[in-house]
Amino acid sequence: MRGTGCLRGWRWAAAAAGLAAVAALPARPAAAADDDTVARLGHTRWTHGNAVRVLVYPEESWQARLDLVERAQHHIFISTFSWHEDQYGGLFREHLARIVQARRESNPDFQVFCLVDATARGTFDRSFRRLVEAGAVVRSFNRQSWGVGPLYDPRMHDKMIVVDGRWAIVGGRNFADEYFDPQRWWLDLEVELEGESVWDLQLHFLKAWQVSNLFGNAHRFFMSEEAARRSIAALWTTGRLPGGKSPLDRYLTADYFPPVAGRPGERPVAVLYDSPLVRRRAASTDLVVELVRGARAEVDLMTPFPNFPGDLTQALTAAAARGVRVRIFVNSEESALRRGPFLWAGVPTLIELIGGGIEVWAWSGSNQVAKAFASAGCEPRAMPPIALHGKLVRIDDELTIVHSSNFNIRSTYYNTEAGVVVRDAAFNAELEGLLDGLISLEDQRWTCGEQIGDETAARLVEQLGPDDIGRLRDAVGNRQGWVDELGLLW
Repeated sequence: MRGTGCLRGWRWAAAAAGLAAVAALPARPAAAADDDTVARLGHTRWTHGNAVRVLVYPEESWQARLDLVERAQHHIFISTFSWHEDQYGGLFREHLARIVQARRESNPDFQVFCLVDATARGTFDRSFRRLVEAGAVVRSFNRQSWGVGPLYDPRMHDKMIVVDGRWAIVGGRNFADEYFDPQRWWLDLEVELEGESVWDLQLHFLKAWQVSNLFGNAHRFFMSEEAARRSIAALWTTGRLPGGKSPLDRYLTADYFPPVAGRPGERPVAVLYDSPLVRRRAASTDLVVELVRGARAEVDLMTPFPNFPGDLTQALTAAAARGVRVRIFVNSEESALRRGPFLWAGVPTLIELIGGGIEVWAWSGSNQVAKAFASAGCEPRAMPPIALHGKLVRIDDELTIVHSSNFNIRSTYYNTEAGVVVRDAAFNAELEGLLDGLISLEDQRWTCGEQIGDETAARLVEQLGPDDIGRLRDAVGNRQGWVDELGLLW
């Protein structure tokens, strides 16, 4: 295991710092491990020569979004689970609307497609009018239409921005204050991409875009659920509908998928995408289970909602039993993003993991930091995150997954999800440094504005052990039965 990273001054810097048809993507020399578990179980391929940058901190992630859409000359594609009508949600909507207006003045064919989960679109529908008036097209994913309900429990949970088929951001952040407000932020993770991996990510967006069109099409009224699912699965796996037509053909041009000039970077990347309309169970979860089973030395997993499917829990405990160091990063009860059944649903998994000898690290920054600062009258220059929302898996020293999936029951069976696998030791080390840095904050000191001297903060993170199992069992109490039944929640 590499040395522990150290986070200084609350900056949270880790120590280890033309295309004719997509079906005929240009071949690149295959690495020896290309025909491996990732490609097979992830239903994906390795792309090579990618530039990859991890985005962790709210300021850098916000600026990366602004810069990314500012580059656009031909199109912007966005999918998101939630887009709030708050400060940062509104600011990005306005920024995007200005770009649409400016670009369409000189290029009427400039396109902006926004795909938003139907639940979020319904809640914040008025907020999108300015975007639509500017010329963007906004669709709800899996909405009720023509008197016909959605095809499944509606949850489009993937989050991506793709620009000109050349650059992209994918990960766990929605558009809301809690992801970008540096004074009250959730720690989240995403990657900025350049290279052939962007083609693969964009193709998944376009398939989802066409699927959303089916939901809102009058033909849906005359289709059985079975026929609709069959059409969607055929489109996703072959690029064509059962009758042979492809709604994707119009996009298979060099305008949408421009040739990659040289090698923007050196990192191999495989894009992961899950949809319960295509496969009953998420390929990403199957992949994580198998990678954990094959881990030799280290496994790290971060998620805010750890109600894992049984085989993932078993793979994690089996890995620990054979000597693999396994660490799980979750929120404590104080910083839980959702309470009630959303919190209780993950407790049985945590009890089993702790009993299996796994390091479970619970982030308690939300409550503890607020109390410590208030008692000291402190206004620090920068605030630590109030909660964890990142979704990350590290396997040994090379493979790293950054995803929108929580790797839990909900993500495995009910959500669309998107992420990437990066095969690179330096990238892996950077994320390990971040996790080591979180652990180092069991006790931390901060500087309070212009005050002289330091104050000692309360513990921000703690390792849960066998002594906590009784307390966790008490928290679930006699709710165990119906908590299990509600395991699909979040």
